[in-house]
Amino acid sequence: MPGFGLPRELTQRFARGGGRPEEWFLGPLQARILLTLTGRGESSVREIFDAQSDRAPLAYTTVMTVLDNLHRKGIVRRKRAGKGYRYTARFTPAELRDRMAHHLVQELVDDFGETALVHFASALDGVDRRRLARLRSK
Repeated sequence: MPGFGLPRELTQRFARGGGRPEEWFLGPLQARILLTLTGRGESSVREIFDAQSDRAPLAYTTVMTVLDNLHRKGIVRRKRAGKGYRYTARFTPAELRDRMAHHLVQELVDDFGETALVHFASALDGVDRRRLARLRSK
C-alpha cells in the first residue's frame, strides 16, 4: 500500500532505492565493498580489490578510498600492515542491520512522536503472535 493515499509527488522523494538496507545508509559501492570484507574477514585493499574481479571493475584507488571512508564512519577497523592497512568489519551484517533499524525507528519517533508509535502499534496487529512472543524474548 505505497503512499497510503498520499500523492506520488510527495511520497516518491521518500522512496528507498532498491537493494539491501546497507545500501540505503552507505550507498551501493560502500555496501558492496563492506559485503566483500565481511565475507572474507580481515583483508588488505589488494585482497578486496582482487575479490571484486567478477563484478563491474573498480580501480584499486576506488577500493582504497571506500575502505578509508568506511573506517572514518566507524564501520570498519584497520591496523597498520607494512605500508598499508588490513581492514576488518566492525559489525556482523546482523549487528549492522540492527543498528540501522534502531536508528531509523528512533528518528521516526523523534520526528513524529506518538503518531509514529500509533503506526508501529497498528503494524504489530498484523504480526503472528508466536513471532511477537519470540521477538520479545530476545
